[in-house]
Amino acid sequence: MEPLVLQYQDIILRDRIPADIPDHRRWLSTETAWLEWDAPWESNNPNFISRYLEHMERQLQEPLPAIRRTLEICHRDGTHIGLVNAYYIDGDRERLAVGIGLRESSYWGKGLGTMAFRLWLAYLFAATGNKGIYCQTWSGNIRMMKLAGKCCFSLWERKKDFRQVKGQPFDALTYVLRREVFWAMHPDLAQTFQQRRA
Repeated sequence: MEPLVLQYQDIILRDRIPADIPDHRRWLSTETAWLEWDAPWESNNPNFISRYLEHMERQLQEPLPAIRRTLEICHRDGTHIGLVNAYYIDGDRERLAVGIGLRESSYWGKGLGTMAFRLWLAYLFAATGNKGIYCQTWSGNIRMMKLAGKCCFSLWERKKDFRQVKGQPFDALTYVLRREVFWAMHPDLAQTFQQRRA
């Protein structure tokens, strides 16, 4: 199967390559500011880093799936800056959820996460035909909550005091975005992906 490369504004999404692994190792050991937002409880697990990298290396040995579940984020200058992913909530194939990790902190604050997330959503809506896509976060992740708002997600479920972080309770949040809302907000992306299918 041909490698997948998608581009939108200043962002490129592409399949993972072996050269990405050292970046992921660095993001888990020294360039770790993103963990404070993404899932700070995972960094407390001493086996987390080794399991995470082993999983990535195993995936590189597997054939590329027809519909990608993860892509790497690069800036148009070629710098590898993070990844996007997708998974099913509790294994429910009707509830596809998406995530993003913009891990290279020197690229924060430039709107790149919004570009990457919109491109990822466009790809998944076009590739899967799903009527809705979800995203999950916690109420301490202000960046993800703002990004969900920018991308027109609406709150679908809130679980109060679901998780403790640094001794403080936080809610679990699940958002949903309807396909027709997304395409109406992004006619440029709708046109691009219609052309890709043609």
